[in-house]
Amino acid sequence: MKNPILDESGANVKRETIFWDLTLKLEAFTHTVPVPFAVYYAIITQKMEPDHWRIFIALCVVFATGIGLLGTFARHLLLKYVFAKIERITIPSSKLSSLSKEEVEYAKSVKILLFRYPLVEAIIIVIRWLSGVIPISLLFFHLVAYMPSVARSAIFTFVMIAPISFVTYYFISENSIRCLFDLPQIKNIELQEKDIPKFNYFARILVAFFSLAALPFVIFSYILYSLAMGEIAVEDPMIPIVTVSFIFIVPLIVCSYVVAKSVNEGLNETSRSLGELAKGNFDVLVTPKSSDDFAKQAFYLNSVISKLKGMYEEIKNLNEGLEEKVTLRTNELNKSLQDISKLKIQQDGDYFLTYQLLSPLAVKDVNSIQLEVDHLVRQKKVFEYKDRRYDIGGDINISHTIVLQKRKFLLFVNADAMGKSMQGAGGALVFGAVFQSLVQRTKTDPGYELISPEDWLKTSLQEMHMIFEAFDGTMLVSLTMGLLEEDTGKLFFLNAEHPPIVLYRKEKAEYLQTDHSSRKLGTLGASTTQNIKEFQLQSEDVLIIGSDGKDDVLRLDAEGKWEINSDEQVFLKLVESTKGNLLAITKQIESSGQVIDDISLIRICYLPKRNQTS
Repeated sequence: MKNPILDESGANVKRETIFWDLTLKLEAFTHTVPVPFAVYYAIITQKMEPDHWRIFIALCVVFATGIGLLGTFARHLLLKYVFAKIERITIPSSKLSSLSKEEVEYAKSVKILLFRYPLVEAIIIVIRWLSGVIPISLLFFHLVAYMPSVARSAIFTFVMIAPISFVTYYFISENSIRCLFDLPQIKNIELQEKDIPKFNYFARILVAFFSLAALPFVIFSYILYSLAMGEIAVEDPMIPIVTVSFIFIVPLIVCSYVVAKSVNEGLNETSRSLGELAKGNFDVLVTPKSSDDFAKQAFYLNSVISKLKGMYEEIKNLNEGLEEKVTLRTNELNKSLQDISKLKIQQDGDYFLTYQLLSPLAVKDVNSIQLEVDHLVRQKKVFEYKDRRYDIGGDINISHTIVLQKRKFLLFVNADAMGKSMQGAGGALVFGAVFQSLVQRTKTDPGYELISPEDWLKTSLQEMHMIFEAFDGTMLVSLTMGLLEEDTGKLFFLNAEHPPIVLYRKEKAEYLQTDHSSRKLGTLGASTTQNIKEFQLQSEDVLIIGSDGKDDVLRLDAEGKWEINSDEQVFLKLVESTKGNLLAITKQIESSGQVIDDISLIRICYLPKRNQTS
């Protein structure tokens, strides 16, 4: 059963309407441009007797009329055939209905036929000119006589007229049948890109320019040839040249118009689809209606629209339960946050307890008018407890005034327990407790007053090392420890893998290097040093004792890469620029880069003149 052919608005699409639209446009062009060109061309290039002209014109009229009618009849049969095939395609009654495989394949073949129809019209017009020019020439030769000028004229006429007729018929036919691609039987039938005949705009414009150029080029060339051979049928050559130039404006306008309209139709289809897509209509379908580049773009746009539609549906499905999911996830995160907050409170409580235990051990108990002693500690780990900020770490400073062999000494130690946060603080806590016990025993046991400063340093280091060895190498401590006699300014000190002491004298800073350094406290199998270093201080000398945190600063090098400072001279320059002020030194260290370790410093200034003045 035949189906009615309706467009998207439901109006009936009649074959007769398209037939007359095509016929009027195509035949009007043929009789406005190619035929006048051919007739005028024949007039100016032939010298014949009046009887011969009458025979020639009669042949042209008969064959032109007959071939024109046959061409129109062929168009009628072609369109009848196309519409008959369209009527046999089943129209889907709803989106849910589907065609059988055979019906889909049949519909595809009909749609491909529509793409090929403009080429059929273009080929037919070329055949029509061949069917007219060749028989007219042969019959003229048979009825009159063979004339080389007529043969040459026939060849040049076909070369001149066929290209422009081919291009114009193709574009006009393509524009006229575009409406058929919007038919419901055709529109939703999907084709592959390889199924559509290819005639891209590079080839289209190239052929159009060639056809337009061929028209004046051929006729002017033949005029020049006729002038040279003395065969031209007019006395003044400028008259045909001006006439041909004027007639040429018509095909130029027509060909430019049909090419421009074809481009415009393709752009409009693409713009309409993009406009619907911009409105959020993902059901839009870009229908290829020509075998040019816009058809290729239509396939790409349909692919993009399909993917966007899938993403939109997926996002829509996700958003439907998003509020519930967000609420559920927020509750889970809040619960996790509460658990983390509880753990942090417990952890900060542990930190605070460690801080409370460590604070009484890091003491400065100095009673001297000849020595100025300052401590500074900046631990890396900072925490808050009950709205107050504290810090803990592995660095510790301790200084005391003790008496050995009836001489008054300043005892100082700067120690660095290995590890960060709690691990380092645990090591510092053990060290501080052990060291304070040694100090209290020295102060309270009269037997220690007979020990020399060298022996006190050796035995104390040995005792602390034995205690830390009990931790099986899991707790190591580096340190610098010394005894400074107040009356003489004589310094006795030792080093256990710790940065050397800095001497600041007369605005110059240098390191006090030791001949031998002990291993860290707690190093398994290590023996303590038996070599105590001595050094004589002068009036107003300043000693700076610090851990390696003062040097471990992360900085940007010349290439913009982060690196840890390895230049030992940097700290000496800081001491000189700040004149040994601990607070100023620390500020410059923190401003020079990223501090990655604890910083602890002890400053000792020797001022024996005070005793004399007092």
